[in-house]
Amino acid sequence: MQASMQAPMPEVAGVTHRRIRAGDLDVHVAEAGEGPPVVLLHGSPQHWFEWRRVLPLLAADHRVVAPDLRGCGWTSAPASGYDLDTQTRDVLAILDALGLERATLVTHDYSAFMGWRIAFDHPDRLDALVALGAPHPWFRPTAAMAAQLWRVWFQPVLAMPGLGQRVARGGRQRVVRSMLDGSRPTFDEAERQSFLAAWRPPERARALSSIYRRLILPGMAALARGPYDGRHLAAPTRIVLAGDDPVIREAGMGPWRGTADDLRTSTAERAGHYIANDRPDAVAAAVRELTGR
Repeated sequence: MQASMQAPMPEVAGVTHRRIRAGDLDVHVAEAGEGPPVVLLHGSPQHWFEWRRVLPLLAADHRVVAPDLRGCGWTSAPASGYDLDTQTRDVLAILDALGLERATLVTHDYSAFMGWRIAFDHPDRLDALVALGAPHPWFRPTAAMAAQLWRVWFQPVLAMPGLGQRVARGGRQRVVRSMLDGSRPTFDEAERQSFLAAWRPPERARALSSIYRRLILPGMAALARGPYDGRHLAAPTRIVLAGDDPVIREAGMGPWRGTADDLRTSTAERAGHYIANDRPDAVAAAVRELTGR
């Protein structure tokens, strides 16, 4: 078992921390509250602390769990296993280790790939799904999106073997800083440092590069092939888009190529890519609509 990251653990009032064994991973989870279970899956380049403003809102009447995914935060960072199949199994193993037969799953950024896979292939594990900043699962990339690809210039850089690892942890971490700041400053310096510190250990930087090379870039390419075309989405689902996102907009997602029992999309105004930071109230409202709390 790999040693966990030694960076200081950020603190959020009312949140406790523990480690669980899930498959081949030593997983760190942050937890708060009691009630219907809600599992929060972070995006990149973040860890459980992405949810620091959402956790207190939901913990009033939910059991909220925010794990660090493979290679991220304080979860172990093995040399392999960063593909979609393995990371989907990781999430299911985390649910098992937590004793959760079913839960409401909240995803953001790359964890949406695991969320959709579980929703279609393992619907019995979900009470509901909230996908932040994600298009619907039958979406196709558009010409308008292609014109915005320059905004994600960092993805192929991070995905490159050797180079991705070096830029993730070196040179004042300018690449990761650029990802966090995006088109506008979102985090204060203490928050920014909590995420930057996660990628300084060499095995963490290697993991971040592998996430882009093995999961994110292949996942984006797979969208054009329509992996969920013709399939039925049974889990009640809410998609929450960012009002200030220049790429993914509700009007531009195109037609459904499948069916759903209960799928609705909303837009959180005054929110950029990091919706949980900018509009935690919108995230909590989407969860509460589904759990009835």
